[in-house]
Amino acid sequence: MDAARPYTIVVRVDGTPEGCAAAEYACSLCVKLKVSYRLIFLYVVALYRRTALNLINRQTDQLNADIRENAENSMMKCKQFLSRFESLVSYEWISIKDEGNIGPIMVQFIADGLHTPVDLVVVGRTVDTGIKKIVGGHVSDYIIANLKCPVMVVKNEYDLSDDEGGGS
Repeated sequence: MDAARPYTIVVRVDGTPEGCAAAEYACSLCVKLKVSYRLIFLYVVALYRRTALNLINRQTDQLNADIRENAENSMMKCKQFLSRFESLVSYEWISIKDEGNIGPIMVQFIADGLHTPVDLVVVGRTVDTGIKKIVGGHVSDYIIANLKCPVMVVKNEYDLSDDEGGGS
């Protein structure tokens, strides 16, 4: 690592308990680092691909509209969760949207779109949903297999019940 360059950590956040655990782990790590760091929270919106068939595209467009709406709500919850760390660490928020599965979108962005070397990627152990679950598998497995930097998989779940007022 170049001493002049900050230690760069990219964290996949997604509003799930696993994503929150990954964010909390990364923030805890940054607090302990004795070097300058760049902490990036990355939210990936994975849309269904359009086809050459208009009939199917109408369904795809509706599904993608639902995905976008759910993503907006989830991003708001993520940002609310991350606000608790603002006094402890500095971070950047990046959201990207593309067609395909989360893993390939994220790997492509880190490799080509981020324009900075990444020292560590932190992800929760989550699975794509719906049809993407059948063909996509674990996002973390894809990222481990396809990134050329260390990947930390956080398996512990963060208990969101306290955040939602549902805790005991």
